[in-house]
Amino acid sequence: MSEPPAADRDRLPQAVTQLVTVFEQLGAEHKALVAEVEGTTAKERRGTVNRMVECVAQAGHTVSHTVNMLATVHGLKVLGIDRQFSKDADGRDYSPLNSLGHPGETLYEAAGHLQAVAHTLGKAYAPTRKHPALARARCPQQLGTALISLREALEAVCADLAHDQDVEAVTEYTPTLTFLSELKERVCRTVPAQGAGPSAEEVAAAIRANPDIARAAAAALATTA
Repeated sequence: MSEPPAADRDRLPQAVTQLVTVFEQLGAEHKALVAEVEGTTAKERRGTVNRMVECVAQAGHTVSHTVNMLATVHGLKVLGIDRQFSKDADGRDYSPLNSLGHPGETLYEAAGHLQAVAHTLGKAYAPTRKHPALARARCPQQLGTALISLREALEAVCADLAHDQDVEAVTEYTPTLTFLSELKERVCRTVPAQGAGPSAEEVAAAIRANPDIARAAAAALATTA
């Protein structure tokens, strides 16, 4: 049995590593959404957030299953197992006993699962007509990391598919890769840090330069007094 080149052996472990990151980082978002459901009394709002909880949970379940699939594919490749048949007395393939594992077929199925994860997360953060503001990450840093890692995992799987059997794989999954980047940009925005603001000297200079500012400041002070 010949051993695959090092570059081929590295792709799947890289994809698995990225998916482990996805699985870990989804936890914070799921926990925050569960807490939000528990603290929400409005029926429709609660239903929307609960749908988000279910989608994130489904994404995590599918990622876990895909990790196992990719580990199987990697093991089959390293061991040189690829659809070998048993043999008859003349050394010809004997199909009634079926064949050993087919890493390419399992790999293609795994790519489909990762595409499904992307669409499931997209469904979670699809804006609703009445509550569009809910379509945002509660933990943007963690969810953003998960989406980046999911994209990188899918890229690695596509590269392996393109090398082994399907040169069209990269093109086929390009829309999903683009979708993941756009989803991260849309739902994982963080509030920018506030600046220190003008100094006391700058405020005083602005008041002296513009009488309207002075009158507004005096009115505001009188209101808060």
